[in-house]
Amino acid sequence: MDSKKRLIFLGLWGATFIVQFGETIPQSFQPLFFEQLGISAAIVGLVYNIRNIEQSVLRIVAGSLSDVLGRKRLIIIGLILVALVPFIYAVSWNAWLPLFGMFISGLGLSIFFPPTESYASSLYPPHQVGAAMGRYHMSWAVSAVIGPSIGGFLALYFPEYRQIFVMAGVVAMAAVFLFMLLTRGDQEKRSGGDISGQTSKLVREFPATMRRLFANKAVVAGSAAVFAHAFCHWMLPTFIPIYAAGVLGFSTVDIGLALTANALMTALALPIVGTVSDRIGRFVPIVTGLLVSVAAFAILPHVQSPIMLIVIMGVLGFCAVLEFPVSQAVVMESLPLADRGSATGIWGMMMSIGGTLGMFVIAGIVSVAPIAWIFYFCAAFSLAAGLVLMVIRRYFKAQP
Repeated sequence: MDSKKRLIFLGLWGATFIVQFGETIPQSFQPLFFEQLGISAAIVGLVYNIRNIEQSVLRIVAGSLSDVLGRKRLIIIGLILVALVPFIYAVSWNAWLPLFGMFISGLGLSIFFPPTESYASSLYPPHQVGAAMGRYHMSWAVSAVIGPSIGGFLALYFPEYRQIFVMAGVVAMAAVFLFMLLTRGDQEKRSGGDISGQTSKLVREFPATMRRLFANKAVVAGSAAVFAHAFCHWMLPTFIPIYAAGVLGFSTVDIGLALTANALMTALALPIVGTVSDRIGRFVPIVTGLLVSVAAFAILPHVQSPIMLIVIMGVLGFCAVLEFPVSQAVVMESLPLADRGSATGIWGMMMSIGGTLGMFVIAGIVSVAPIAWIFYFCAAFSLAAGLVLMVIRRYFKAQP
C-alpha cells in the first residue's frame, strides 16, 4: 500500500472511530434519558428497533447509491446524518424527536458502512481483503470500548444528559472534516446513472438465491447460530442500563463500565477465537458460547454489585465472539468463492432479523412482566438454540 492509500485508509478508519465514539458516549444513559421523556421500557426497545429494521432493508441498496453518488459523497452524507442524531436528542422534550432521531441514525448507518467497507477493502490487494476488513473493523470496536465509560463519568457532572449529547454531536461531526481532509486527494468516478444493474439483478434473483443457498446445510447451521446470538445479545445495550439503574440502583459510571467490559472482551477475543476455531472446528465454540450464555443470562437477575455486573457483561462479550464470527466462517467456508458475497449478505440478514425479532419479543415481555424476566427468557432461548444446534451438528461440516 502506497502513502496515498495509507492516508485514505487512515481517513476511513479515523472517521469511523470518531463518529462511533460520538455515538457510543451516550450509550450508558441514553435509554434512561428516553424514560425521563415518558417513554416506557417496552417502548424504548421498539424505538431502538427502528434502526435495526432500517439497516436490514436499506443496506441492500447502499451499494447502488454509491454507484450513482460516489462512495465519498455517500460516506459524507452518512457521517453527517449520524452526527446530527445527538443534537436531536439534546433538544428532545417528548417521545417524537427521539423516534425521528433513531430513524436518522438508522438511515445514516445504513448508507455509511457499506461504501466505507467497500472503499477500505479496495485499497488492499484482493488476497488481503480479510486483513483489510479486520483492521478497519477495529475502528468501531475501539470506540465501543471507551465511549460508554467516558459517557458514564460525564453523567456524574451533567445529570440532565443534554449537555453530553451536544458534546457527543460535536465529536461525531469532527469525523466529517477528518474524512474530507485525508481523502481530498482521491478523485473517484461516478456512473451518474440509475440504480446499478448488479443491484437490480440481485433484487430480481433474491428468492432463487435464498433457496439455493439454504439448500446447503452448513448455511442453515451458520444462519441459525447467528440468529440465536443476535436474538438475545442485541438487547443488552438497551435494557442493561434500564435494569441496572432502575432496579439495581447502579450509577451511570457502573453501567458504562459494564458496557465497556462487554465491548472490551469482544475486541480482545476477536483475533483469537477465529484461529482457535480453525484448529478445533466451528461447532464447539458456537455451542460453548450459547451454553455459557445460558448461565450468564440466568445470573443477571441475581446481580448484587456493580463488579458482578461488569464480570457477567464481560463473559457475555466473550460468548458473543464465540458465536457470531465463527458462524460467519461456517457459512463462508461451505460455499465456493463465487457465492461468498451472497453468503455474507444472507448471514448478515439473518443476524439483523434475529436482533430485530429479539427486540420485539423482549419489549413485549417487559410490557407485561418485570424486566428481570427478559434475562430468564434469554437463558431459556439460548439453551434451546444450543440443543437445536447439537441435533443438527452434522450440518456444520463444510460443503464447498
